Amino acid sequence: MGRHRRGAKREVTVADLIDELRRFDPGAEVRLAIQPRMPQEHGVGTLAQADGIVWIGDGGQRGYAPDEVGERLGWS
Repeated sequence: MGRHRRGAKREVTVADLIDELRRFDPGAEVRLAIQPRMPQEHGVGTLAQADGIVWIGDGGQRGYAPDEVGERLGWS
């Protein structure tokens, strides 16, 4: 998600995000991983829409993400 076949970045739509999330346990918690060199774990905050874009707010840093997270996201 977020890249198409040739590796160029593309925008992720709400439908793309919903499709990806369907692969996971609906009861699982959701976190944001940011900063590839030292992955931090952030909670998901409120959602909003402005100018035709859906924004996911940052729910605050919870600590650092396990090494496995960076590996599975392709950051290492």
